Parts: sequence; C-alpha cells; structure tokens
Amino acid sequence: MNYVKRAFLSVTRKKGRSIILFAIVLILGNLIAGAISIQEATGNVEKNIKKQLGGTVTVDVDPKAYEEAFNKGENLIVDPLSKEVINQIGSSTYVKNYDYNLEIMGGGKDLKAFKPETDKDSNLMMAGDLEGMEFRLKGIQHEDILDIKTKKAKLLSGRTFTKEEVEKGSPVAVISQKVAEENNLAIGDKITYITNVFNFAESFGKDAEPVATRDVPLEVIGIFEPIELEKKDKDKDTDQNPMSAFMNIQFQNTIYTPNEVVNHELAFQKAELDKIDPELSGPGEPFSPTYVLKNSEDMDKFKADTEPLIPENYKLTASTDQYNSIAGPVKSMSKMAGFVLIAAIGASLLIISLVVLLFLRDRKHEFGIYLSLGEKRQKVVGQVLLEILVISFLAISLAVFSGSYLAKGVSSSMMQSQIEAENKKEAEEASAGSMMSIGVSPTESNLSKEDVTKEYQVKLSGKYVLSFYLIGISTIVIATIVPMTYLIRLNPKKIMM
Repeated sequence: MNYVKRAFLSVTRKKGRSIILFAIVLILGNLIAGAISIQEATGNVEKNIKKQLGGTVTVDVDPKAYEEAFNKGENLIVDPLSKEVINQIGSSTYVKNYDYNLEIMGGGKDLKAFKPETDKDSNLMMAGDLEGMEFRLKGIQHEDILDIKTKKAKLLSGRTFTKEEVEKGSPVAVISQKVAEENNLAIGDKITYITNVFNFAESFGKDAEPVATRDVPLEVIGIFEPIELEKKDKDKDTDQNPMSAFMNIQFQNTIYTPNEVVNHELAFQKAELDKIDPELSGPGEPFSPTYVLKNSEDMDKFKADTEPLIPENYKLTASTDQYNSIAGPVKSMSKMAGFVLIAAIGASLLIISLVVLLFLRDRKHEFGIYLSLGEKRQKVVGQVLLEILVISFLAISLAVFSGSYLAKGVSSSMMQSQIEAENKKEAEEASAGSMMSIGVSPTESNLSKEDVTKEYQVKLSGKYVLSFYLIGISTIVIATIVPMTYLIRLNPKKIMM
C-alpha cells in the first residue's frame, strides 16, 4: 500500500491519537498566533505614530549639561549656535526645509493672553503664568512660518511674511485666532508687545517685578489656528494631559515676527541685565533651529551625519523621540509578546517531540512489519511526517483565527489597564504642582497614550497569516524530525522476535 494512503488511513482510524495531537497543536498554536499578531500590531503602531509625528529635528542645549554643572556647583555658559553651523546642517540632502528662531517671553499692553476657564483653578505653574511673561515672541528667518508648512497650524486670514520684511525686521506679526478673539483684533490692527526684563536671581514668582520694560508696536498681518487644538476640540477630549494642555495654551499665545525684531529685544534685555550683573545676561543670540526631513525614515541617518557638526553640550531632539514617552503600554505589550513567542516555540518543540516519540514507541511493531516487508525507511519516515503535518495543518488553520481573536481581547484589556495606571500616576504628580518649561518645542505633538491605543489594532493580515504558517509548520517539522532518529534506528528482526 502506498505510504501516503497509509498515512491518511492512520489519521482517520486512530481518532483518539489524532484528537490528542490536534488539541496540543491547537493550544500551542494559539499562543504562537497570539504573540505574532500582537507583535505585528505593535509594529504597525510604531510605524503609523512615527509617521504622524513627522520628521522634525531641533538642535537644543542638552539639559543634562546644566544638571551636571549644577551638581558640581559650576556655572555653565553655552555659546549659541552659529548661523554657519545652522546653515551647514540645513544643506543636508535629508533636509526638506528648515528655519531658525529667536524667542523671548514678554507681556502685552492692553493685550489679553488666551487662558481657558478650566485652567484658572489649576495648581500647575509655568513661566507664562508670570505677570509680564504671558506671550512668546517667536522670530522666524524664512518668510514661510515653519509651523504652518509642517501643518501644526493653518493660516485663517491675512498672510505670512515677505522676504523683505524678514530681512529688514519689519514690525509685523501673526497672532492666533484665540488671542484675536480675546482682544477683538483683525488684520491691519496694531498691538503692543512689552519686553519685560526680570532679575530672577533676586525674585521669581507671580509677584516678581521687572527691572526694565520696553514697548514693541506690531501690526497684525495674519491670524493662525493650531491644527492639533482644532482636532482636540472636535474630539472633545476632556482628559487631556496637563503638559499638553499648557503647551497648547502657549501655542495660542505665540506671536510670530521676524528674527530681527526679537534680536533687538534680546539685545535690550541683555543690556539691562549687564547693568546689574554681566553673568545674568548670558551669551548672545540663542538661535533655535528646526529641520524638516524629506522622509521621517531617514531620521537615524540624519542624526548620524549631524551629531559630529553640533557643538559640545548640544543635542538633537527628533519628533519621533516622543514615541518613546507615549508608547509605554505598546512597548510593554510587544516585549511580552516576544517572550511569549520564544517560550511558545520552545514549548512546542519539546512537547510535540515528546508526543511524537511516544506515538512512535507505541507503533514500533507496525513500523517493524513495514520494514520487514521491504519498505524503505525514508518512506516510513515520510508517512509519520505526513500524518503529523495533516493534523497539525488543520490545528494551525484554526489557530490562525482563534489566536488572533484571543490576542485582541487579552492585549486590549491589558493595555487599557496600563494606560489607566500611568494616567493616574501622572495626575497625582500634576496635582502636587510643578514648574513647566518656557516654550513649545517644534518636535512636540499633542499625541497621547490614548492616540497610540487607537492605532493599536490586532487584525488578520497577509503578513500575519504567512508568518504564522511559516513559524508553525517549521516548528512542527523540526519537532517531528528530532524523534525520527528512534524510527531510523529500529531493527526489524529484533522487533519481530
């Protein structure tokens, strides 16, 4: 009888043995399928989120440098980036466009800053809460506002700057719609920004008084709206992260103007502080360059090329770095799935090998007869392998669906629990009160842990099915071949005696 036919007859006639093997493979298959589907889902999350974060990079002073100097009792003075270095980095083949900005915080003369009602009772404090430092005057070097080009904001009315206005440092500004509504402003209206110089070495807080002030009249030429804020309003996200909420407020209170305007105010601030103590004023123009890459996937290559160019105590901050801070639950899930996959494959090899070995020992007389009748050993091995593969294939085909379904339920529940725990921890830290940093980084995004979980989807895909079948069948074949050494060593004469 043909060994293929014998294999199928053995599977159908020995139903108990077939059911045992089917159940074992199904259980182990569910573990492998679940782990593969979770790993694929987490991989897709990382890819999609990093795509949303975009390919934006800034060159900033490394906070760790100040921390180390503070711990040593030293006063660290970091020289500002030169325009030559900024432009050299901007000439990289990976860079699509770039801009470098000067920034200063100040107040407004008869100009109200935007502040939501819900924020007034908050215990959190940031520099923008200080009297006379409600607005961020942000300079631009190129006529197009980078935040608008990178779709962090959109121009609702008016225009951005002309090349001539940027070069001459014309007193013109682009403000947010919220500030415009708060002060009944329209295109062509005049506003007065106030440069307030504080000596924070003597006092810091809401009661701090400026040591010098200067008015900066500006003409409103454009009104913008942060796009991410608009999305949050539509989603009615009431549980927004406190840090993101303050970043949004500061974005709304940003006034864009040419770099030269900001430079004059920084020079005024430095001159006034020099009168008190030269060490208070610090170095010169603190440029903050932002680079937008052509493709976010080139981030690592761009970093490798750029890091040797930046001075000591500076570091590159990429928009994709934020993924690490918001994707804790997804990373934990991916790590756990990796361990489960390795453990499941190892357990499958061991358990299936033992089961096959027991089956072979139980059927040694049957195989002895085949060999005595002149059947070749490779055909006997082929029969056993075919039997195992037929049963295993059916179990694996069922596990493709059941494993994915189980993984979806279990992983979603576990991820939600982790998010709730982390949100609770953040809320407790926020309620204690903390000092937030000045400014909104161009690499920051309003993406939250909840946005990450929305991207997390365990679903059947061609890649998942192919990967599972490849790993599953390979594991079965290896687990079956190992105990075959017992069958190959069988001596028909000894068995039949």
